[in-house]
Amino acid sequence: MSLQHSQMRQLQHRATGSRHTLAQPCLHAAAPKARRAAQITCAAQGGSGNDVFADIKRIAKKIQGALPIVGLVSRLSTPGGGFDEISYPEFCRSAFDNATLDVRDAVVEMERRYGKLGQSRWLYCMLWMAKHGNGLVPPRNIIVAAKRLRVTQDVEIEMDRFEQTRDATLAKFRMMRPQGNVSDALDVAVDGIATLCMGLAEGQAVLEADESMLSAVLGWVWPDATSEQLAASIRGRPGRVSAYTS
Repeated sequence: MSLQHSQMRQLQHRATGSRHTLAQPCLHAAAPKARRAAQITCAAQGGSGNDVFADIKRIAKKIQGALPIVGLVSRLSTPGGGFDEISYPEFCRSAFDNATLDVRDAVVEMERRYGKLGQSRWLYCMLWMAKHGNGLVPPRNIIVAAKRLRVTQDVEIEMDRFEQTRDATLAKFRMMRPQGNVSDALDVAVDGIATLCMGLAEGQAVLEADESMLSAVLGWVWPDATSEQLAASIRGRPGRVSAYTS
């Protein structure tokens, strides 16, 4: 084989290598539900091989939305108003690709302290729901999902429930996505993580030793939140004991 031919083969391998290397383990599931669950797990563990195509799609949507007439028509003609909502696997990929060292260390420490349910897939699930359900999904729905997940560990069905509720709300707002309150989102994230990952009872305070770890991941998802807001949400958990009962 000539040197030139060898170089061409290497370029072809680089163009498709990540897709084959990362996505292939997810394709062995026998049924669509199992296949989707495997894809979610792969994303939570470090991304998927469709990143190139996903990036192209996101860029195209940004260009489309920036064109006044085209973006308007697209938004009006798309179910849910055409809002570009971030999926759970996309959120996991973003965490894997963009999280700072402090956040990565906090994620590792969460699993070390709390075992299986402290793993990144569960942590990211609560962060995703709190972030992208803010103003769209009732906080109680997310906390109830956290309780169910701790028992069933069926993330797919909880994703479906979450997305159905979110999309039903979005369908009522064709032109503008409702924006929730950051403090409310932080409270839901803290309580969801405390319930699912830490196994704390309703109203039970987060351990002081866990505050910095929790603050690191919250600060990454909500970079505009102040340190005072983060501390208030973490330390204010006991005062929310009845916040999700109605």
